This record gives sequence, C-alpha cells and structure tokens, in this order.
Amino acid sequence: MEQAAIRRPTAARMAISGASESSKQPSVFAAVMFRNMLCCCLSMVPLASCLATESEVSLAGDFSEPRVLVAAPHDSSIRHLSWPKVVRTPDGTLVAAFIAGSFHGSHGGGCPAVSVSTDEGQTFTAPHILKRYRDGDEYTSAGNVALGVADDGAVVLLSMAYNANVASTIDGWRSEDSGRTWQTVDVSALARGKTGSVFGHVVNVPSKGLAVFGHYRPPATDKTGGIWMAWSTDNGQSWSESQSISDLDEPLVEPAFTFADGRFVGLVRGARNSGRYVQMTSDDFGQTWQTKINGLVSDYPGTCELPSPHIAVDPNRPDHLYALVSERYKSEPRELIGRIVLYEANSQQLNWTPVGEVARFPKDLGRRKDITYAWMTPVENGRWLAVFYCGEARGSSDIYGLNFDPTSKY
Repeated sequence: MEQAAIRRPTAARMAISGASESSKQPSVFAAVMFRNMLCCCLSMVPLASCLATESEVSLAGDFSEPRVLVAAPHDSSIRHLSWPKVVRTPDGTLVAAFIAGSFHGSHGGGCPAVSVSTDEGQTFTAPHILKRYRDGDEYTSAGNVALGVADDGAVVLLSMAYNANVASTIDGWRSEDSGRTWQTVDVSALARGKTGSVFGHVVNVPSKGLAVFGHYRPPATDKTGGIWMAWSTDNGQSWSESQSISDLDEPLVEPAFTFADGRFVGLVRGARNSGRYVQMTSDDFGQTWQTKINGLVSDYPGTCELPSPHIAVDPNRPDHLYALVSERYKSEPRELIGRIVLYEANSQQLNWTPVGEVARFPKDLGRRKDITYAWMTPVENGRWLAVFYCGEARGSSDIYGLNFDPTSKY
C-alpha cells in the first residue's frame, strides 16, 4: 500500500505538468500520459497481487471457512483487534469483547471494546470502546478480558490494564440490554495492584454466584504467574478479594475455567513451547484443587506454543466438555504457522481427544502472522460460534469467526 500511495501522486503530478504543454504538443502529451499510466499500472501489479493473495488465503479446517466478523477500524490507534471472547444472551444477541489497540504490548494503547450482533452473527456492530488507555497514562494498555452472563441476564465483562510490571488494575462493567449500553461495577477488591490479569469465562455457578479467574503479575506479587479466583454474589455488581488456587513453581497464566457436572474444570497456559495445557479441577467449589501438569497435550509433532486455552460445557450434554487448542508453531512441518484444534472430553474422566481442526494458518498469510486466542459460545441447534483474531503484529488485525456443528465430524 505504501508503494501505491507514493506512485499515484507521482502520476498525477506528471499529468498536471504535461497538461501545461498539451496545447502546444497534444500528441506528445498523449504519449507521455499513456506511458506514465502504463508504468504506474505495471508497477502496481506485484503489490496488488501480493495483497490479494494474502486476503484470499483459506483458513478453513475441517468445518467451514472462517470469515471476518469485526473488521479492523481505520483509526490506527485501535486497528489491531485481538484476544476476543463471545457470549450469547438470553434474547439471542451475540456480544463479542476484545482488545482494540495499535499493537500488543504495555504501550500499545489497547482498549477494552465490544461489538454486538442481533442476527446470529451475520453482522456485528463496529467496535465500541469502553475505556481509553494511552501512552503516558497510569495504565498504558488493556490486556486480557473475561466475559459471561449473570442469572439476571446481564452481560458481565472484566478487563485488565497495565503498564509493564510497574502497575496493573482490573476494570469491570455490566450491560443489562445485551451489550448496547454498559455500567461500571465495583472491582475495588481486585483492582490497583491487588491481582494482575483476568481471563476467560465469567463462570455462572448454580446457587453460588459468578466466579472469575486470572493470574497474578507484578506489582501484586514477585512471581511471574500464579492463578487466582474471585466471587460475585450480586450478578457481577461487586467482587470479592482474590484467593490463590495454584502453588506450582512453573509460571501459570491465562486460566480458562468452566463449571460442569458439579465441578470446576480448567485449562491453564504454562511454560512457553511446552505443547500442553495444565489442567486444574475442584469438586468443592474451589476450596481445594487437583492439578495435572500434562492436562491436555497437543498432537503436533514439533515444538509449539499453546497460548490462550478455551474450555466450555455443552449445554445439551452437561457432562461433555469442549476445548479449543490454539497452536503456534516453532519447528517443522513448515507449511503452517499454527492451527486451532477442537478437543472434547467427559467432565469426570477428562480424556481429551481431538475432534477436528477449526482453522489452519498457512505460511502464505504474508504479514498476517499474529494469530489465535480462539473462543466459542453455543448458539442454536447444536451449533457454536467460534472467534479468533488474525492480522499484522503492528497493524491491522480482524476478528474472525465461523458458525459450525462440532458433531459434524463424528
């Protein structure tokens, strides 16, 4: 695009300068114009072909072709959309929450944002920014988000914000009209250096309330990671202090938990390039926990990083779990830079087995190599809406999605 921006004005200037001589030498002017236009068009071909190739690369796995649900805005300060979550409200509205900034990082100006769909995901509204963060603020960027639906039907959203390891906080909102308007909630027990990051579901636990999970980060702790949970007994309007639920020496971050068949089950991101998620379970509402280091192990044969776990319970089968495994590859085979793979398991046995590929990210994506953070929510008739992001590391990035039936592979 930079070439195009440079060459088009050049051609225009040449046309204007040629026009001043056109009355004296019309045939020369016509020849000059033709030559300039031809050279400009030819010079544009490689770039245009490259951009078209990037945008037309298939991301399809075993289900259907993903498509852009929320396109990157033109505003360069919020054009990098990433780390999405999505829920379906009681009235059928789909609410997606994500971070909109200029790039990943503590000075990327990331902001918590939402988009809404009232037509089962066919279209989404443009990103609505809930809170702005900029370089020079106390907190210079937002990070991960957690999203869920309370018993009263309100959408509950928590988001973290930080400034490197100097400062961190938690922000929170509720929407009582399916994501159209938002009101802040009391997160003082979690905010301003008391915890760190929040991630995943806002989990609705029958007869207990809402639970949310995150990981500690400086300055709340001298550790580089460790998992915490907190409760709300008023549909997300206020939150308790955090309690630590992990004691591994290995740093743990980005916890995804659900409540299924009377127990908490979670998948947690561990050491980089380990090719597995740590699994955590509790059968007493979070009072005690059991941890399995190799909870879900990727079947990828090479070295890979597994960011951003996702786990969810099938509403039609309360003892059946799904997981989305995001893979970023560090070694052969090199035809892909990553995948999103759907797994399933019984909530008691937790015997994770792969179902199929939700998305594949080939090498020929060009500059769009910042990928994943997959999430999904049930919609209708046994189908699910999966979302993820794909784009440039420092530039435009879109929220993609696909509506699919996980059982279609059986």
